[in-house]
Amino acid sequence: MTNPNVALVYEVLVAYQQGDEEKLRERMNPDAETYGGPDIVNAGTYHGFEGFQRWVREWEEAWEEISYELGELIEVDESILVATVNVVGRGAGSGVETDSVFGWLWEWRDGRATRFQVHATVEDAVDAAREMAAERA
Repeated sequence: MTNPNVALVYEVLVAYQQGDEEKLRERMNPDAETYGGPDIVNAGTYHGFEGFQRWVREWEEAWEEISYELGELIEVDESILVATVNVVGRGAGSGVETDSVFGWLWEWRDGRATRFQVHATVEDAVDAAREMAAERA
């Protein structure tokens, strides 16, 4: 049986790329935690949908141009997934171009994201996901 949370990752990425705030709000738990890892432009922890929006705004402001390509999805358990995301962009201030693969960790409950984390590497995201799963076990 296919994990329904896999489709939610795709749905959220499409909503994000299309600027569909209503769909994003629908898919984010009101108490969701958004986290940018220490090697991310806007590192730190943000809370609620407003925190998610703030994190996204700060992320977007760091880039003059940016695009995303969703790659492999790694199921750590039924509710925790790591998406490999190829990010191609040019820094807003520096003009430096990047073509990197990030790890986006998603935790889902009842069709809503309870955690969204962005890590500089897929390995870091998988490690964080495994720790999260172990804490719940």
